Amino acid sequence: MKWSALVLLLAALACGGGETPAGPPPPAVQVVAARLGAIPDHREHVGNVEAVNRVDVRARVRGYLVEQRFTDGGRVKAGDVLFRIDPRTFEVALAEAKGAQARARAGATVAQRELVRAQELFDKNVLSRSVLDQRLAERDRSAADVAAADASVRAAELDLSYTNVTAPISGHIGRALVDVGNLVGESGQDTVLAEIVETDPVYVYFAPTERDRLDVLRGAREGRIPNERAGNIPIEIRLGDGTPYPHAGVLDYVDPTIERTRGTVTVRARVPNPEGTLKPGEFVRVTVIFPDVPDAVLVPERAVLDEQGGAYVLVVKADDTVEYRKVERGGVHDGMQQLVSGVTAGERVIADGVQQAQPGMKVSPKPLAEAAPAPAEAKP
Repeated sequence: MKWSALVLLLAALACGGGETPAGPPPPAVQVVAARLGAIPDHREHVGNVEAVNRVDVRARVRGYLVEQRFTDGGRVKAGDVLFRIDPRTFEVALAEAKGAQARARAGATVAQRELVRAQELFDKNVLSRSVLDQRLAERDRSAADVAAADASVRAAELDLSYTNVTAPISGHIGRALVDVGNLVGESGQDTVLAEIVETDPVYVYFAPTERDRLDVLRGAREGRIPNERAGNIPIEIRLGDGTPYPHAGVLDYVDPTIERTRGTVTVRARVPNPEGTLKPGEFVRVTVIFPDVPDAVLVPERAVLDEQGGAYVLVVKADDTVEYRKVERGGVHDGMQQLVSGVTAGERVIADGVQQAQPGMKVSPKPLAEAAPAPAEAKP
């Protein structure tokens, strides 16, 4: 009896030890199918405002500053008189030049008359050829004296005109850098008296990355972005506090070279500034508005994960196994991320539960749950 019980017990243990315990079920993940859709191609950058023209107002002659005719920080027009330099020295120089001019012209008149008489006498064989040549030379020399005197008068008139220092461009002028009563133009130096900045329009410079540049070139090859980009691409501006700027600009310059250390391209937009809101030196947010991207491959933004050197997604294949895919990001709109490469429309991408999935493992995919609708407000 004892032996039969022992045999039955061993048989039961042997039968129980032959069963393999069931493993854990595949982790549940939520997936979404990549879809095609249009997406706006808006790219934001940090921009810096610069004046279109910035001109130093300089004293071009030596003298004492006797008058300032503008208000510091005010607006001036091209041709407005800004400063006056004591003109008396230059008025005297002009009078002397005009006296020398009159003498030269009188001498030229006499030389011409002497030449005419000498020619008549030579024709009558009364005067020698050498004397005629001498009178001809005197006429030419006196004509040269007149030309030199005329040039001296023009130079004196020009110096006198420089005593009225005028605005070379229209714009806002800074403060006067030299006070009235000081000597300017000393030792042949063109003293800087003030600075004028043209503030309407203004330039906004920004620096897209090399990847942005390649995206634009690809869009141009596809026909979506005009090949002649300058003047065709609108620019929107936001001020430092996020306030939208009311006037749109246009792209008008792309640097032909790439900045080596940062891998960026200098780009410039021309922006109207009639109210003077934008100040040179100010930093703003620049949005470059390219034409929309049609048939873009879109996935939820949270499905795209960052890694060193780029981004990736986890794709669930037809047999429910996970596959790692390196992707290239495009634009983002309303929480949807454009994938330029790496995924095709219709493929299932893990949106939630990424932490539980590993490449090569099986998962239990479920469609991404829709957000629950907001509860209706109670009626009074």
